[in-house]
Amino acid sequence: MKRLLQISLDTLLISILPIIMWIILGFTITKEIANVFSLTYPLQFFYMIFISLFAVGPNITSKKTNNQDVVYSNMLFGLLLVGLLTLILVFNVNVYIRIMNMDVKTYQHFCIYSIFWLYLSFVMQMIMQKLYYDNKNKEANKINIIFNLTNFILIITLTNILKDFIAIGITLVIDFLIVFWTFTKYYKKPKFCLQIKENIKYTSFNILRNLGMFLIYGVGLGNSFSFGEKYATAINFESLTTDTQWDMLYSVDTASKIDLADNKFNYKESLKNAYKLLSILVFTILIMNLTLYWYFKPDLIILSIIMAVQIIDMLMEPLKTLRLSYIQINDNSKKHNIFYILSRLIRLLCSFIPSAFCTYIGQIASGIYLYIYSRVVCRNIKIFKLRNSN
Repeated sequence: MKRLLQISLDTLLISILPIIMWIILGFTITKEIANVFSLTYPLQFFYMIFISLFAVGPNITSKKTNNQDVVYSNMLFGLLLVGLLTLILVFNVNVYIRIMNMDVKTYQHFCIYSIFWLYLSFVMQMIMQKLYYDNKNKEANKINIIFNLTNFILIITLTNILKDFIAIGITLVIDFLIVFWTFTKYYKKPKFCLQIKENIKYTSFNILRNLGMFLIYGVGLGNSFSFGEKYATAINFESLTTDTQWDMLYSVDTASKIDLADNKFNYKESLKNAYKLLSILVFTILIMNLTLYWYFKPDLIILSIIMAVQIIDMLMEPLKTLRLSYIQINDNSKKHNIFYILSRLIRLLCSFIPSAFCTYIGQIASGIYLYIYSRVVCRNIKIFKLRNSN
């Protein structure tokens, strides 16, 4: 449980501080600025694809092959490739903003800031994953606290005394310096060895999930927002009050993959710890709803429907995740990837449903599908029979 909380703390900082930051900037600059959170929301899944490919996968491959060169090679390649893609995205930022049906003049500077921040967080995640798999969780916590708090304090303080583009520029320069120092400290020159195929083998579910989420929210949010302001407000409110908790809940996947890579996986203990964490997360969702409701004032009926879907899916998540992690590491055949792709396809197709709840219909449908599929696949595996597991 201690390690799970340590990994969750890193995720909490990465996830909650941007949410608080956008809310504060909405108060201090203009309320519309808070919408940058929703504007760049699909992009977080774009970067998470590369976290799976260049951070999580290489560490598992390294454990399996006892070759640290895989980790360092992927860190360097990921730094350069994703950096290039980020620059392309920044140079076309106005096109992206228009695709998301938002005003370029209002959001341009802060959208650029958010994109660069996502890239820097990606680089830090490559380092953090290395530390996690080396059992240096406290060290990872310290680095994340310094990095995230520095960014938070700088952007909030500077935007109140300087023009926004100057404040953004200074903040990003300091963020880049912290990332550069951290990367050079933990990076070691390797014999070049990417092993992309192996990396994909151990993280294909994560890659497919994040690719699907990128497409789902790219399509689904535009569809949902077309139904009017009250739906947009409720959806944005729901994102602000549950996104952090979802990110922290994904630490169950990280911890289980570390245990499976080290052959130390204990399903009963992992499940117990996962639901301890989940109980804390659900409690914080309720607190955040009560605290922020007065400011956003979302439609109560719409919000209740959305929150019910989120909590039901969260309750299924540990059961799905632990089984899928086991399948991914120990029985990664093509048929499992095909069935997993089907779950993403179900959710994507639901995004086209002419309903403001299209993304949530897809969420609950794919969630139930994965729960049933993972349970069926693991039904004869001894460690998943709680009465017999140790």
